[in-house]
Amino acid sequence: MKSSPHRPSIELLFKRGLGSAEIARRLQISSSTVRILRRHFAGGPFILQQDWAPSHGSRSTLAVLEAHFPGFLDKNLWPASSPDLNPMDFSVWGMLEGKIAGKVFATVDDLKAALEVAWASIDDGYLRRTVNSVKKRSRACVKARGSNFEILL
Repeated sequence: MKSSPHRPSIELLFKRGLGSAEIARRLQISSSTVRILRRHFAGGPFILQQDWAPSHGSRSTLAVLEAHFPGFLDKNLWPASSPDLNPMDFSVWGMLEGKIAGKVFATVDDLKAALEVAWASIDDGYLRRTVNSVKKRSRACVKARGSNFEILL
């Protein structure tokens, strides 16, 4: 099977030492994730930032990243425990939490559905401003020598 822009090649996944069930799962996840990313960013540039979650260094994750995002920056290029430099952590998760706060969800699927609706309602301008603030936050982090830097913003 030939690799496409939407799917990693089976050969690449097997080289990573994955079993057939894991390959099928990763193909499904990667196809839906890539489709969402392409729709959201409409072909524009974006950075897929990894943190130090153990799954981000797994063979299956690396295989998907190599197939869909050649030249990606791996988790080793981001400081460990750096939520102040991750737009999802310093801004977006708080906004999503605010949009669903005070609601009770009967199931995890109900919570996921509410988060998807909340995500879809976030203004693209807000996301751009949040991502664009990373450069300023990174400079402040360097200036503070890795210490608390939000006072410098």
